[in-house]
Order: sequence, then structure tokens, then C-alpha cells
Amino acid sequence: MDYLLFIVALLLLLAIADLIVGVSNDAVNFLNSAIGSKVTTYRNIILIASAGILAGCFFSSGMMEIARKGIFQPQHFTFDKVMWIFLAVMLADIVLFDIFNALGLPTSTTVSIVFELLGAAAIVGFLFAAEKGEAIGEVMKYINAESTFSIISGIFLSIVIAFTAGVAVQYAVRSAFTFQYEDRLKSLGAPFSGMGITVIIYFLLIKGLKGTTLAQADWVRTLNDNIVVFILLILVVTTAISFWLQRQFRVNPIKIVVIAGTFSLAMAFAGNDLVNFIGVPIAGLMAYQNWVDSGVPADALYQDYLATSDVIVPTYMLGIAGLVMALTIWLSAKAKKVTETEISLSKQDEDGSDDRFKPNTVSRRVVKTAMLLGSVFDTFIPRNIKRRYDLSFERDKLRKATRVDQDAPAFDLIRAGTNLVLASILIAWATSLKLPLSTTYVTFMVAMGTSLADRAWGRESAVYRVTGVLSVIGGWFITALFAFSVAAFFAFVIYQGVLPTAILLGVVAVYIVVSNIKFAHRERQSKKEKSRLSLLEEPDLDVYIRSKNTLVTMIIEASGHYSTILNGIRNGDASAIKKTDNELQELIKYTYKLKRNSLRAIRQLGAADRRSAEVIVHGADLIQDLLQSAKFLSTESLQYIENLHESLATGFIATLEELGVKMDKFFTLVTNQLNEEDGPNVSLIRKSRNEIREFINTNFGNELDLIRRKNIGSKQALLQTSIFLQSRDIQAVLFRICKIYGRFEN
Repeated sequence: MDYLLFIVALLLLLAIADLIVGVSNDAVNFLNSAIGSKVTTYRNIILIASAGILAGCFFSSGMMEIARKGIFQPQHFTFDKVMWIFLAVMLADIVLFDIFNALGLPTSTTVSIVFELLGAAAIVGFLFAAEKGEAIGEVMKYINAESTFSIISGIFLSIVIAFTAGVAVQYAVRSAFTFQYEDRLKSLGAPFSGMGITVIIYFLLIKGLKGTTLAQADWVRTLNDNIVVFILLILVVTTAISFWLQRQFRVNPIKIVVIAGTFSLAMAFAGNDLVNFIGVPIAGLMAYQNWVDSGVPADALYQDYLATSDVIVPTYMLGIAGLVMALTIWLSAKAKKVTETEISLSKQDEDGSDDRFKPNTVSRRVVKTAMLLGSVFDTFIPRNIKRRYDLSFERDKLRKATRVDQDAPAFDLIRAGTNLVLASILIAWATSLKLPLSTTYVTFMVAMGTSLADRAWGRESAVYRVTGVLSVIGGWFITALFAFSVAAFFAFVIYQGVLPTAILLGVVAVYIVVSNIKFAHRERQSKKEKSRLSLLEEPDLDVYIRSKNTLVTMIIEASGHYSTILNGIRNGDASAIKKTDNELQELIKYTYKLKRNSLRAIRQLGAADRRSAEVIVHGADLIQDLLQSAKFLSTESLQYIENLHESLATGFIATLEELGVKMDKFFTLVTNQLNEEDGPNVSLIRKSRNEIREFINTNFGNELDLIRRKNIGSKQALLQTSIFLQSRDIQAVLFRICKIYGRFEN
């Protein structure tokens, strides 16, 4: 009894942990449209979503069938076996969502819980059947195969429908409003807002109230019986109110749609998807209470109770769950990372600034096929329709809608409103027909469809975004496989007894701690990179000064890494060089983004600023050369030390120390001169450069003589010569940087 009570207590603790990791992933469903369009401040968006979550959790008083008997047949399991299934499911769920959150990929809580229950129940059913000596054919009685197949087929269908609807609806909406929609908002804004709010209210009634105790209330039945009249009345009233607010207070009616949609999706999420996180633990708690009251041994009490009884979640538990969910979206860095992924894939950016997802053969073939199909369809579209639509996407209008700076919205309010309204329609429609689907899949695919219709997927970005979408969709199927396999393995371990279960719990706990430490480290690196790029976007400085500040910052970082490499070689410190080698690799990746952002930034320059543009682009290219030389040196040094080659001679170590001092002084001189208001003193820098170059050339020649006379090993000779050669390249690049800035500023 103590062991089973411990499992119940553990399930309740895991429910809180699962809420945190689950909401971190599912927050993408109701936050992205508001955050991407910057409809209001981030703080206000989170407040609106938190209010929706807190309201929705109290509407979730019914136990979702999926957690109780939708996937497996509890009446064929004894109480102890059911508890082992539930424990395996919760452990697998936490591990799964932690992995996806760390990767910044949205996945489905519905799919995860379905396949975790399926995997755990299948393996426990198989072991239980073997224990009782049942035939292999009897194993399938433990699984609800029909319900599982229905959910899987619904998921496939929802992906196709949501994406297609997103493309078609946004195509029509954008044709009506265009990107420069201020004038058309006067006539179309109020009707669009009224229709959107009406759909959202209907969504709340159908999706938000379904499955709750309120669904049985008389007033809800009355609404359902007169739903058409009610919807028409709401449409007229909301359109009139939107028109009045727009005329009297100059309120943008589309903002109302986005804010209301954010609240409604958050409320529906809390009201319905909450059980994906706490349904299993609550079912376990109720089953435990029933077992205690029964007085029957745990291995003899079959779970007819779960199969036949309606298990209701206590209100205080719903309140606690709502508070945890609201706090999570305020505090979770992983929630922000998942949100960033979807926003970056749907961003209205004709240059395709998000290259996080590397193109592959599949994504290239998809883009090529789409281009061919587009050419075919283009011949069938009437010329007047095509001309009218193309007017909405004139390049100057797209450029105005796509600002360079970091604070610009990822997309406009029109698309944000379409995302929310269309997602609400599809979810409400499927729910009314009792079709299984995932809110994650619907909201994500609608967002991808509307971004495609808005021509956010240009030739510059299409292959990257297709790769990203395929990665997310592939991640959904991996979710199913991973959830089934891990839950099955965990259930197998738990079935073996107390000691294996204790070891499993320890391993999972260690994994979660290590995972969060690594995630925190990656986030610090990401923030450092964003802070570097932000130098190119400081609004109070012109483009040239921003670019120069970024370049000086990079030179200072390169100086520190170069010193670390030389010190590491002298001291044989492989760990220090390895850390520098990794950081240099990240810096080189960053320089690609720097060059791209520099090219985008020079668009702000006038026609007379051609020389400024040349300096900006040339400087970004040179800093990449400098870092590549430093990276080559760090890699070669690291391999030499890690492979335990011959120690470097004392005389060479002394020369290396002197080289480090001279290069450090040169780095300092260059950064100081670049910061001078009148530009760098090229003559002074040339003099210092010549002194270092002479020192390097002299010692390089002496090193070649030593190699000939003393028959130094090839590995040692290669490293010692490379140090001089790469150092000479670095100081040459630094001088070239000073020359191009000096020529422009002096």
C-alpha cells in the first residue's frame, strides 16, 4: 500500500511538472498571432492569455475519455497494473516535451498522451497476459484500437485541411485588404471584426463548453437549439460596436479580433487540453481512492470503475492547474523558444532571414515541384484576377510591410486575425462533428498556409521554410514513435519491481536537470548573438556607425580568443582551447548572419552613400576571414594537444609568449584607432604592423632552419609554422580593416 500511495503522490507531482513542460510547448497555439503581429505589448498579451487560461481551467470539469478509457481497456487491468501504466505515461510525457521544448519545436499534447497510453498499455497488457498464461491473440483486448485509429486519421486530415484553408482564406483576405490596408479598413474593418468576433464566440461555445458540466445547463441547451439566430444577433451587434469604436475612438477593429482570439484560444486550450497534462494523474488518484474503499488487494481489483464511472476533477485542482499554467507562460524561457520557431517560419521577410533549418534534398524537391505547379496553375488563372492580386504584392508595398529592425512585427494584424479566426472555425467545426484533432496541428498549419498566401515564402526563403515546416511535421510523427517506445520501455522497467522503478526515476530526474542546464547555456549563447546583431539595429545611430560598432566588438572578441589559444598552447590546456574553438565556430556562423544583415541594412543608405555601403560589406567579409584564421589555429592546436604529441621546445614557448604580447598590443591599437572620431591613423598602424610582421617573418625563418637541422617531427613542425602563418594572416586582415575605414574617414 505504501508503494502505491507513493506512486499516487508522484503522479500528482509529475502532473505539475507536466503542466510546466506541456504549456511551454502548447503556448505557441494561442500566443503566436498576438506576439507576431505585436498587437500590444508582450506583457499585455501574456495578461490576456493568462486570463483566458484561468477562466478556461474552471470550464474543464469533465474527465477527457482519452485519459480514462479512450486508448486502453481498463476493465482488463488490475489496479496495480493501471498505476504502472499511468506512471510510465507521465515520465515519458515529461521527457518528451522537455526534448521538444529544448529544440524549440511545437508538438502535440494529444498525440503524445495517445501514444504514451498506447505504448504503456500494450507492454503491460502483453506482460500481464503472459503472467496469466493467456494466448497471444488475447493481447489486443487490452487496447482500444478503433479509437486510436480514429485519432490518427483525424490528425492526418487536419494537417491537410488547415494548411489548404490557410492559403485559400488568406489569399482572399489579402486581395480585399492589401498590405497597405489603412484606407480599406474604413469600409471593411468593422464587418471583418464583427465576423471574426462572432466566430470566436461560437468557438468558445462549441469548443470551450463542450465536455464540461456547463454543457448540460439549460441556458446552454437553449443556445444550441437557437444557434443560428444567436449567431446572427452576435454578428450584427459586434459589427455595430466595432464600427462605433472605429469612428468615435479611432480603434483599429482588427486589434479587437486578435485580442479576443488570443483570449478564446487560451481559454479553450485550458478548458479542453488541460486534461492532457492532469487527466492521467487525476484518474490515478480517483482509482486509488476507489481501491482503498474496496478493501480488495491491488493485484485482484479489476478497473471496471475507470471503464464505467464518470471521473470528475475537483475544482480546487483545476484552480491550481490554471495558476501553474499561467505562471509558466510568464516565466518559461522554453515557451518563448517554441514561439520564436513558428513566428520565424511565418515571418513576412522576403529575404528569408531565418536559416536555422538547413535545406535538404526533400525540401529542395518540394520547392521545385511547387514552382512547376505554380507555373501550370498560373496559365489557368484569369488575367484580371491575377493582375488585381499582384497589385496587393507590389515590391514597394512588400518592402514597407517588411521592416529591417528587430522591433518590427513578424506579420501584420490582417494575417494575425485570419490565423486566429480560421483556427477557431476549424477547431469548432471538427469538435461539433466529434472529429479528433490537435489544436497544435491546426494552429501551426493555418499559420504556415497564411504565410505562404502572403508570399512570405519568397525565392530567398522558401527552401529554408519548407525545411522548417517539414522538420516540425516530421517531429509530430517522431512524437508518436518516441511516445510509444519510451512509455513502453518505462512501463517494462516499472513492471519489474520497486528497485528498477527507483533507478528509472533517478535517471529521469538527472536527465531533466542536465537538460535544463544545457538549455540555459544555449540560451545565454543565443542572447549573446542577439546582442551582437542588435548593434546593427540601434535606432539612434546611422547604419555606418552601427556596422562599425559591431565590427569593433567582433575584433575585441577575436583578440580574447587568440590570446586564449596561445596561452593554451604554452600551458597544454586542451579544455581552454576546446572552449575557444567552439565559440569561434559559433562566431563564424554568426558572421554569415552579420554579412546578410549588413546587406539588408545598407538599404537604408541613400544613393550618395555608395562608399559607405562598400565599407560596411567589405568590413563584414574581412572579420569573417579573421575568425576563420583564428578557428584554423584553434582546431590545429587542440588536435595537437589532445593527441599527446611531443611537447613544444622551451625556446619556442618563449617566442610564443613574446608573440602574444605583441599581437595583444596590436589588437588594442587597432580597436582604439577604429574608435577615433577622425578615423584610424593608418600610418601609425602600418608602423606597428611592420614591426610585428618582421618579428613573425624572422622567427618563421628561424623555425624552418630548426626543422631542417634538428629533424623536428612533422606534427610539431606543422603546428609551430601554422602559429606564425595564421598570426601573420590575422594581423594582415586587421590592417586591411583599418585601411578601408581610414580611406573613407580620413
